Amino acid sequence: MISQNLSVKEKYLRYIENELMIKGGRWIANFDRSFRGFNISRALKKSKVLQKNDVDLFVYGGVKGKGFLLSRAFAFLASPTYIVGCAAIHIENTAKIKWSTLVDWVREITSFRSELELEWLWILFFGEGGLPEKVKKHLERFNQRDTALLYADLKNIQIVHSDSFIARRGEKLFHPKNLDRKGFSIKFWQKTNEV
Repeated sequence: MISQNLSVKEKYLRYIENELMIKGGRWIANFDRSFRGFNISRALKKSKVLQKNDVDLFVYGGVKGKGFLLSRAFAFLASPTYIVGCAAIHIENTAKIKWSTLVDWVREITSFRSELELEWLWILFFGEGGLPEKVKKHLERFNQRDTALLYADLKNIQIVHSDSFIARRGEKLFHPKNLDRKGFSIKFWQKTNEV
C-alpha cells in the first residue's frame, strides 16, 4: 500500500513506473530504465540554457522476443530488437492549457526520441481536471504511428488518447481507474482537497 501522505502526482508517477517496469508493461517491452525530472536539453547537450520544462518521468527499454525457448531463439534471430519509451508530464493548470503548449512538448520530446532511436513513444500528460474541449479534440485527432498522446484526468478518473494502436494500448496501462485496484488509491487525496 502506498503512503497516503504522497501527493496525487507522486502516486501516479509511481503507478506508471510500477505498470511499466513490473506489471503489464513487461509484456510489451523490458522497461528497465527510469528517470525522474528528466531535462531533454541537458540530455541532448544541445543547449547550455536549460529548458524549464522537465519531463516528470521518462521510462524506456528494449523489445525482445518473448515466449518459450524456441520462439525466443527465433525472435532473437529473425526480429530486430528495438527501443520504446514513455514520457510522463504533469500539467498544473489543466483549464488554461493550450494545444500549442502541448505541441511544443511533443516536438521537444520527439526530437529526443530520434536521438535515442526509439521505435515508438507514449507521451502521457496528466493532471487534476479535464482538458479544455478544443485541446481534447486536437489530442484525439493526433495521428502518428510512432508517437501516442494520452491525457489522464486524475480528478474525474478519465483518459483521452490520440488515434493510434499504441495509444489504445497505453490507455489500458495508464487509466486512472486502475489506481484503486492496484493499491494506489487517490480517493483519500480527493476527500482531503474537497474540505
